[in-house]
Amino acid sequence: MQTPTISRMPVQALSMPAQPAQPQYEITDADRARQQRIRDAWEAYDGELDPPLKKMPDGTDNNVMTNQCKGVVDQGVNFLFGKELEISVEENAPDEAQEILDKTWGRKEARIPLLQKLEMNGAMAGEAFLRIVRSRAGNFRLVVVDPSIISVKTAPQDCETVLLYCIEYSVSERVDGHPQQIYYREEITRVDPMPQDDDDGYEDSDADGMDADVMWSIQHWSRKGDRGQWTASGAPILWAYPFPPLFSCQNLPRPNDFWGTPDITSDLIGVNKALNLVESDIAQGLWFYGNPILYAGGVGQSVIDIKTGKIIVLPLPESKITAVTLHTEIDKALLFAEDLRSNIDEASGVPGVAIGRLKAMPRGNVSGIAVELMHQPLLNKTETKRCTYGEMIINVSKALFVLNGLDGDIDVTLAFQSPLPHDDLTSVQAAISKKEVDISTTTLQRELGYDPEEEAKLKAAEDAEKMKQAQQMAAVLPPAEPGAPPLPGQPAAAAPGQAQAQGGNQP
Repeated sequence: MQTPTISRMPVQALSMPAQPAQPQYEITDADRARQQRIRDAWEAYDGELDPPLKKMPDGTDNNVMTNQCKGVVDQGVNFLFGKELEISVEENAPDEAQEILDKTWGRKEARIPLLQKLEMNGAMAGEAFLRIVRSRAGNFRLVVVDPSIISVKTAPQDCETVLLYCIEYSVSERVDGHPQQIYYREEITRVDPMPQDDDDGYEDSDADGMDADVMWSIQHWSRKGDRGQWTASGAPILWAYPFPPLFSCQNLPRPNDFWGTPDITSDLIGVNKALNLVESDIAQGLWFYGNPILYAGGVGQSVIDIKTGKIIVLPLPESKITAVTLHTEIDKALLFAEDLRSNIDEASGVPGVAIGRLKAMPRGNVSGIAVELMHQPLLNKTETKRCTYGEMIINVSKALFVLNGLDGDIDVTLAFQSPLPHDDLTSVQAAISKKEVDISTTTLQRELGYDPEEEAKLKAAEDAEKMKQAQQMAAVLPPAEPGAPPLPGQPAAAAPGQAQAQGGNQP
């Protein structure tokens, strides 16, 4: 996604695009296959994989269903957007710019869940979509859009230049008293009023690298049933900006394709299914062979009642009860299950220690370097996502400036906090040492997991309260005795000369 342009095109210089008779985009087999992969990823995340074993005739179910995909996604989200993300403008930017960001992105309690839902969609689909929606009152809000309902048409020789976004979904509605499937479609189409300027291979670009004369047309459609003609819902809506209202970013980089790489891939789901099969086989083996098989000799036709805690009395001295020795491969199966879990850790880049697997947790005191090494695959993955998602957040923020009449060239910075667990004492000691080499307090607070803005507000409130209490104490306590140190909040005693002067002025 390229950085938005800094200005809006004059509306009078643009002509309203003509309304097409039918939608332009045709859903392809590749689109359907991608939608199916997204559905499979969500089923794996929700733990809805098919059980590998059939139930026993008596109804016994020995299936063991483990959900490894949910932990992979959740920890990836927590490492990327689990803590406060500060979105700030440059130092000389107008105050209104920061107010726009704070209002639109929302406070911490709204901003973090919004970004987490955005990253979850990216983890499933490989691409995350965020839309700027304008209300009737003229305000703007940010909406996370489901990638499974979006298809994209890109330029033939440039997969990063989007020519059309197609958003299509269906809902069941009652029509004339009968339930019917109604399809809705929205096409956001790139319109270049002067394409002849690009015939030489160079766009009429502005300073940010975008085609300055581009605008976008938005058309809505509806259709009853799976077949038939689409009906346009009103005239096309002109979006007179070089950037569309829909922004996206790759979850993880994937070259030569618009869609990025998801976290939940088909091979990861396959290993999860294999793990379910192995653990289900272990459970079924224990169900069959967990208890010894007993046989008795020299007892004739008598029935032996075997109960826990009861002494068995055999009828004859030569009678005996013997247990069959069973040979199973459960130990090897357990080792294979551990190998499958390790394969999931390696394929996902989320180590077992990050998702809280007790067997992978270290014992005793662990240094900060050791903690980083244990989480290194996930840290590398998170750092990559900070670039992809961070660029989109900056682009959306600059677009909000333009939509609110400000300069889109205002620089925006993002401040992520460290997601790693840390020892408070060791971390504070390290922060004190870093302070001595002129590392800023803001940076140190972020490394310790604190929000600098919140801490500044809390510190200012505490200082104001201390000042207020000191003033109240000074008004109540008399001055200290001459030569004695004043109590907290108590005014010091006046010098002898000052006291005489004050006394001489009294009537």
